[in-house]
Amino acid sequence: MLTKSILLIEPEISIREVLRTCLSEFGGWRVTLSDTIQEGIDLCMRISPDVVLLDTSSSETDAIIFSEQLKYYSMSQSIPILLITARANWFTLNQLHQMGFAGAITKPFNPSTLPDQVSNLLGWQKPDC
Repeated sequence: MLTKSILLIEPEISIREVLRTCLSEFGGWRVTLSDTIQEGIDLCMRISPDVVLLDTSSSETDAIIFSEQLKYYSMSQSIPILLITARANWFTLNQLHQMGFAGAITKPFNPSTLPDQVSNLLGWQKPDC
């Protein structure tokens, strides 16, 4: 089985490192890091990840524009985007799909169950822990 590739876009370094560790160590996935959506778009085009995990609390001035560009590119390449947000339960899964997202993970998240959450949202085989 090929290792899944995850592009993680998270502006806060401490959260980015926790997420990277959870996804790579507990999930066994290859994780590429980005601290801006703009950089994430460039990385997405270069590495074609299996999924993009996007923290929506970006302070980038053009975050909405970059998010739309990322969604457009990811949809054209069939790359799902999962949001990581404290507002995840504000939306139903159907509403998230209508907005162009595969799902959302609520902050704060449980590091030990994060790989299971990602797997469940994407329909991936569960990682061995």
